[in-house]
Amino acid sequence: MQTINRHVRVSLVVLLLVCAGMLLPRLVDTHEAIHEVRITARGMSFHVEDIAGANPTMALTAGEQVKVTIRNEDRGMLHDFSIPEWGVRTGGVAWGDERSITFRAPAAASTLSYVCTPHSVMMSGRITVSK
Repeated sequence: MQTINRHVRVSLVVLLLVCAGMLLPRLVDTHEAIHEVRITARGMSFHVEDIAGANPTMALTAGEQVKVTIRNEDRGMLHDFSIPEWGVRTGGVAWGDERSITFRAPAAASTLSYVCTPHSVMMSGRITVSK
């Protein structure tokens, strides 16, 4: 009888350890999802992947992590991606190159502009941040 109880206890401990091993990675996973946005500078305008048209409005969620990657396909031009109100700027991107920047959208809902600093008259669009 004592041997059976010991085997039951050992089996329960093993079962608990296996379950803990399966659940632990989910409990400690703090990797936050990043909203990735790919932009191409082409024809003196921004083109955002999966959004039709030039200089489209981009939708972000308040508080989310965002990674913007800009690729410059305008030969002879130096472009950047900037959100002046948030102090976000990739720096200059030469033809054929790309550059990324990661930032957190503010917690408050808002609407503001993104621009190419040297060509802001032609290369600007809107960002809407919603909760």
